[in-house]
Amino acid sequence: MSRLAPFVDAAASIDRTAFSNLFISYYTYGQAIGLGLDLSLRDRSNGKATGDEFMRALWAQFGRPGQKEPGKVSTAYTIDGLKETLAKVSGDRNFANEFFAKFVEGRELVDYTRLLGRAGLVMRKRSAGRPFVGQVNLQAGGSGLRVGGLVPWESQLYKAGVAQDDQLVELDGTALTSMANYDAALGRHKPGERIPLRFVRRSGEMVNATLTLDEDPRIEIVPVEKTGGTLTDDQKRFRESWLNSLQKR
Repeated sequence: MSRLAPFVDAAASIDRTAFSNLFISYYTYGQAIGLGLDLSLRDRSNGKATGDEFMRALWAQFGRPGQKEPGKVSTAYTIDGLKETLAKVSGDRNFANEFFAKFVEGRELVDYTRLLGRAGLVMRKRSAGRPFVGQVNLQAGGSGLRVGGLVPWESQLYKAGVAQDDQLVELDGTALTSMANYDAALGRHKPGERIPLRFVRRSGEMVNATLTLDEDPRIEIVPVEKTGGTLTDDQKRFRESWLNSLQKR
Protein backbone atom coordinates (compact mmCIF):
# COMPACT_ATOMS: atom_id res chain seq x y z
CA MET A 1 0.00 0.00 0.00
CA SER A 2 2.80 2.43 0.82
CA ARG A 3 4.14 2.10 -2.74
CA LEU A 4 1.22 4.25 -3.83
CA ALA A 5 2.08 6.95 -1.30
CA PRO A 6 3.52 9.44 -3.85
CA PHE A 7 0.31 9.25 -5.87
CA VAL A 8 -2.16 9.27 -2.98
CA ASP A 9 -0.52 11.66 -0.53
CA ALA A 10 1.26 14.25 -2.63
CA ALA A 11 0.82 14.05 -6.36
CA ALA A 12 -1.82 16.12 -8.11
CA SER A 13 -3.63 15.09 -11.25
CA ILE A 14 -6.65 16.24 -13.15
CA ASP A 15 -7.42 12.69 -14.15
CA ARG A 16 -9.92 10.66 -12.19
CA THR A 17 -8.63 7.64 -10.34
CA ALA A 18 -10.22 4.53 -8.87
CA PHE A 19 -8.22 4.82 -5.65
CA SER A 20 -11.28 4.59 -3.41
CA ASN A 21 -11.89 1.09 -4.81
CA LEU A 22 -8.23 0.09 -5.15
CA PHE A 23 -6.34 1.70 -2.29
CA ILE A 24 -6.46 0.91 1.43
CA SER A 25 -4.92 3.67 3.51
CA TYR A 26 -1.80 2.49 5.28
CA TYR A 27 -2.56 5.06 7.99
CA THR A 28 -5.87 3.64 9.16
CA TYR A 29 -5.05 0.04 8.28
CA GLY A 30 -1.68 0.37 9.98
CA GLN A 31 -3.46 1.56 13.10
CA ALA A 32 -5.76 -1.44 12.92
CA ILE A 33 -2.83 -3.85 12.64
CA GLY A 34 -1.08 -2.02 15.48
CA LEU A 35 -4.16 -2.44 17.66
CA GLY A 36 -4.27 -6.14 16.81
CA LEU A 37 -0.59 -6.58 17.65
CA ASP A 38 -0.86 -4.73 20.96
CA LEU A 39 -3.90 -6.75 22.03
CA SER A 40 -2.30 -10.00 20.86
CA LEU A 41 0.81 -9.33 22.92
CA ARG A 42 -1.24 -8.43 25.97
CA ASP A 43 -3.56 -11.40 25.51
CA ARG A 44 -0.85 -14.04 25.26
CA SER A 45 1.25 -12.60 28.11
CA ASN A 46 -1.56 -11.39 30.41
CA GLY A 47 -0.34 -7.83 29.99
CA LYS A 48 3.38 -8.46 30.53
CA ALA A 49 4.28 -7.75 26.89
CA THR A 50 2.67 -4.83 25.06
CA GLY A 51 2.73 -2.89 21.83
CA ASP A 52 4.32 0.01 23.73
CA GLU A 53 7.22 -2.24 24.69
CA PHE A 54 7.60 -3.30 21.06
CA MET A 55 7.72 0.33 19.86
CA ARG A 56 10.29 1.26 22.53
CA ALA A 57 12.45 -1.68 21.45
CA LEU A 58 12.23 -0.55 17.82
CA TRP A 59 13.17 3.00 18.81
CA ALA A 60 16.21 1.75 20.71
CA GLN A 61 17.42 -0.32 17.77
CA PHE A 62 16.39 1.73 14.73
CA GLY A 63 15.53 5.18 16.06
CA ARG A 64 17.39 8.19 17.39
CA PRO A 65 20.15 6.43 19.38
CA GLY A 66 23.31 6.47 17.27
CA GLN A 67 21.98 9.20 15.01
CA LYS A 68 24.90 11.21 13.64
CA GLU A 69 23.10 13.36 11.08
CA PRO A 70 19.73 15.04 11.74
CA GLY A 71 16.93 13.27 9.92
CA LYS A 72 18.94 10.10 9.34
CA VAL A 73 19.38 6.98 11.45
CA SER A 74 22.47 4.83 11.57
CA THR A 75 20.50 1.58 11.22
CA ALA A 76 17.48 1.51 8.94
CA TYR A 77 14.75 -0.93 9.86
CA THR A 78 13.79 -3.89 7.70
CA ILE A 79 10.90 -6.35 7.81
CA ASP A 80 13.27 -8.97 9.16
CA GLY A 81 14.42 -6.50 11.82
CA LEU A 82 10.83 -5.85 12.86
CA LYS A 83 10.21 -9.60 13.15
CA GLU A 84 13.40 -10.13 15.16
CA THR A 85 12.46 -7.36 17.59
CA LEU A 86 8.94 -8.74 17.98
CA ALA A 87 10.39 -12.19 18.65
CA LYS A 88 12.51 -10.73 21.48
CA VAL A 89 9.64 -8.73 23.00
CA SER A 90 7.16 -11.60 22.83
CA GLY A 91 9.68 -14.31 23.65
CA ASP A 92 8.30 -16.38 20.78
CA ARG A 93 9.84 -16.35 17.33
CA ASN A 94 7.03 -18.47 15.88
CA PHE A 95 4.47 -15.91 17.05
CA ALA A 96 6.43 -13.07 15.45
CA ASN A 97 6.82 -14.87 12.14
CA GLU A 98 3.19 -15.99 12.09
CA PHE A 99 1.80 -12.53 12.90
CA PHE A 100 3.72 -10.93 10.04
CA ALA A 101 2.92 -13.76 7.64
CA LYS A 102 -0.82 -13.56 8.32
CA PHE A 103 -1.57 -9.92 9.04
CA VAL A 104 1.23 -7.77 7.58
CA GLU A 105 2.55 -9.62 4.56
CA GLY A 106 -0.63 -11.69 4.22
CA ARG A 107 -4.29 -10.76 3.91
CA GLU A 108 -5.84 -12.32 6.99
CA LEU A 109 -7.57 -10.25 9.67
CA VAL A 110 -6.76 -10.23 13.35
CA ASP A 111 -9.51 -11.76 15.50
CA TYR A 112 -10.60 -8.40 16.92
CA THR A 113 -13.84 -9.81 18.31
CA ARG A 114 -12.07 -12.20 20.65
CA LEU A 115 -9.23 -9.83 21.58
CA LEU A 116 -11.53 -6.89 22.35
CA GLY A 117 -13.71 -9.30 24.31
CA ARG A 118 -10.85 -9.75 26.77
CA ALA A 119 -11.25 -6.07 27.61
CA GLY A 120 -15.02 -6.38 27.95
CA LEU A 121 -15.70 -4.72 24.61
CA VAL A 122 -18.28 -6.07 22.17
CA MET A 123 -17.84 -5.72 18.41
CA ARG A 124 -21.22 -5.93 16.71
CA LYS A 125 -23.12 -4.79 13.66
CA ARG A 126 -24.15 -1.18 14.05
CA SER A 127 -27.50 -1.58 12.30
CA ALA A 128 -28.29 -5.27 12.35
CA GLY A 129 -31.28 -6.22 10.21
CA ARG A 130 -31.26 -3.01 8.19
CA PRO A 131 -30.87 -3.03 4.40
CA PHE A 132 -27.70 -1.82 2.73
CA VAL A 133 -26.66 -1.41 -0.91
CA GLY A 134 -23.26 0.23 -0.52
CA GLN A 135 -21.96 3.47 0.95
CA VAL A 136 -22.08 5.93 -1.92
CA ASN A 137 -22.15 9.71 -2.36
CA LEU A 138 -25.61 10.65 -3.65
CA GLN A 139 -26.43 14.23 -4.56
CA ALA A 140 -30.04 15.39 -4.79
CA GLY A 141 -31.13 17.60 -7.65
CA GLY A 142 -33.71 17.57 -10.39
CA SER A 143 -35.58 14.33 -10.94
CA GLY A 144 -33.07 11.97 -9.35
CA LEU A 145 -30.01 11.38 -7.19
CA ARG A 146 -26.67 11.79 -8.93
CA VAL A 147 -23.91 9.36 -7.98
CA GLY A 148 -21.19 11.80 -6.99
CA GLY A 149 -18.32 9.34 -6.56
CA LEU A 150 -17.12 5.85 -7.28
CA VAL A 151 -19.55 3.08 -6.42
CA PRO A 152 -17.88 0.69 -3.95
CA TRP A 153 -16.60 -2.39 -5.73
CA GLU A 154 -18.86 -5.45 -5.35
CA SER A 155 -21.54 -3.48 -3.49
CA GLN A 156 -25.11 -4.23 -4.55
CA LEU A 157 -25.32 -0.94 -6.44
CA TYR A 158 -22.12 -1.91 -8.26
CA LYS A 159 -23.56 -5.33 -9.12
CA ALA A 160 -26.72 -3.65 -10.43
CA GLY A 161 -24.55 -1.74 -12.91
CA VAL A 162 -24.59 1.70 -11.27
CA ALA A 163 -21.48 3.83 -11.83
CA GLN A 164 -20.20 7.31 -11.06
CA ASP A 165 -22.23 10.16 -12.60
CA ASP A 166 -25.26 7.94 -13.17
CA GLN A 167 -28.58 9.26 -11.86
CA LEU A 168 -30.89 7.11 -9.73
CA VAL A 169 -34.45 8.07 -10.62
CA GLU A 170 -36.72 5.41 -9.11
CA LEU A 171 -36.45 2.73 -6.40
CA ASP A 172 -39.27 0.25 -5.83
CA GLY A 173 -41.72 2.63 -7.52
CA THR A 174 -40.62 5.65 -5.47
CA ALA A 175 -39.35 8.69 -7.38
CA LEU A 176 -35.94 9.58 -5.98
CA THR A 177 -36.34 13.33 -5.84
CA SER A 178 -34.74 13.51 -2.39
CA MET A 179 -32.58 11.51 -0.01
CA ALA A 180 -35.60 11.16 2.25
CA ASN A 181 -37.42 9.29 -0.50
CA TYR A 182 -34.39 7.08 -1.06
CA ASP A 183 -34.08 6.22 2.65
CA ALA A 184 -37.82 5.60 2.93
CA ALA A 185 -37.82 3.25 -0.06
CA LEU A 186 -34.94 1.23 1.37
CA GLY A 187 -36.48 1.23 4.84
CA ARG A 188 -39.57 -0.63 3.62
CA HIS A 189 -37.50 -3.72 2.89
CA LYS A 190 -35.28 -6.28 4.57
CA PRO A 191 -31.87 -7.74 3.68
CA GLY A 192 -32.12 -10.41 0.99
CA GLU A 193 -35.08 -8.84 -0.81
CA ARG A 194 -34.85 -7.87 -4.49
CA ILE A 195 -36.38 -4.58 -5.58
CA PRO A 196 -36.59 -2.74 -8.91
CA LEU A 197 -34.23 0.15 -9.59
CA ARG A 198 -34.33 2.58 -12.49
CA PHE A 199 -31.37 4.79 -13.27
CA VAL A 200 -29.98 6.86 -16.12
CA ARG A 201 -26.40 6.28 -17.20
CA ARG A 202 -24.23 9.32 -17.74
CA SER A 203 -24.49 8.50 -21.45
CA GLY A 204 -28.24 9.15 -21.24
CA GLU A 205 -29.35 5.50 -21.45
CA MET A 206 -32.27 4.53 -19.19
CA VAL A 207 -31.65 1.26 -17.34
CA ASN A 208 -34.12 -0.94 -15.48
CA ALA A 209 -32.26 -3.13 -12.98
CA THR A 210 -32.88 -5.27 -9.93
CA LEU A 211 -31.23 -4.38 -6.64
CA THR A 212 -30.57 -7.13 -4.08
CA LEU A 213 -30.37 -5.80 -0.52
CA ASP A 214 -27.55 -6.75 1.85
CA GLU A 215 -27.53 -6.38 5.61
CA ASP A 216 -25.66 -3.30 6.81
CA PRO A 217 -22.08 -4.59 7.41
CA ARG A 218 -20.83 -1.59 9.37
CA ILE A 219 -19.74 -2.30 12.92
CA GLU A 220 -19.40 -0.58 16.27
CA ILE A 221 -17.48 -1.37 19.44
CA VAL A 222 -19.27 -0.87 22.76
CA PRO A 223 -18.55 -1.80 26.40
CA VAL A 224 -20.20 -5.05 27.43
CA GLU A 225 -22.01 -3.11 30.18
CA LYS A 226 -23.99 -1.22 27.53
CA THR A 227 -25.24 -4.45 25.98
CA GLY A 228 -26.79 -5.75 29.19
CA GLY A 229 -23.78 -7.95 29.93
CA THR A 230 -21.55 -8.00 32.99
CA LEU A 231 -17.91 -7.00 33.08
CA THR A 232 -15.91 -9.82 34.67
CA ASP A 233 -12.99 -9.25 37.04
CA ASP A 234 -10.56 -10.55 34.41
CA GLN A 235 -11.98 -8.21 31.75
CA LYS A 236 -11.78 -5.28 34.15
CA ARG A 237 -8.13 -5.98 34.96
CA PHE A 238 -7.26 -6.37 31.29
CA ARG A 239 -9.10 -3.16 30.32
CA GLU A 240 -7.51 -1.09 33.07
CA SER A 241 -4.04 -2.39 32.27
CA TRP A 242 -4.57 -1.65 28.59
CA LEU A 243 -6.15 1.81 28.81
CA ASN A 244 -4.40 3.34 31.81
CA SER A 245 -1.33 5.41 30.98
CA LEU A 246 1.94 4.25 32.52
CA GLN A 247 2.56 7.90 33.43
CA LYS A 248 -0.39 7.79 35.83
CA ARG A 249 0.92 4.79 37.76
